[in-house]
Amino acid sequence: MCDDSPVLARRRSQAERRSEAEAALLKAAVRIVAERGLERLTLADVGEAAGYSRGLPAHYFGSKDGLTGALAMHIVRNFGRGVNRADKHAPGFERLLAMMTLYFDSARKDPLTTRALHAVLGEAITNAALRETIADLNARSAAAIEDSIRAGIAVGEVRSDVNAHVTAILILSAIRGAVAQWLTDERGIDLNMLRDEFLDGLKRRLRA
Repeated sequence: MCDDSPVLARRRSQAERRSEAEAALLKAAVRIVAERGLERLTLADVGEAAGYSRGLPAHYFGSKDGLTGALAMHIVRNFGRGVNRADKHAPGFERLLAMMTLYFDSARKDPLTTRALHAVLGEAITNAALRETIADLNARSAAAIEDSIRAGIAVGEVRSDVNAHVTAILILSAIRGAVAQWLTDERGIDLNMLRDEFLDGLKRRLRA
């Protein structure tokens, strides 16, 4: 048993080093995509920007499509952590408002990741390597909104004639569109004001 411990320690160390390297590569890829777009993302540039060899991303991810798919999942997880804090609210209209607030606030606090997220969202329309990941994100995001609307209807917070499924898709589309507008004109658009008007609109449209 003692003879195995150095081997196990070495394996753990190798796994830790790989995990750290992948995290650094993905962080560098986020920065490159946010600044240049997915079209100008290259494996070699990611390796160099992360402080590793230009060939390491190809070793870990295989191809640009492999890197792009891993990047999409990385961005979705990171951005989702902020929005998921809304789960502390009971299901219903207040959770819906909290989710929307956190989406806007996450964009303001981390515009780099937000810009990369929206670049990936747009690219998924024509990029098969991204489509499944983003389709899953869209489905889960809309479902969380729909669940909150249905819970709100059940307790009388939301109007009973609201189509929860369609409204959830429209809300998701609207908030992404609003943030995308801000990303193209951060100086000209007040994101906090946009958030407040968006929330007021939801209250007027949905509250019973």
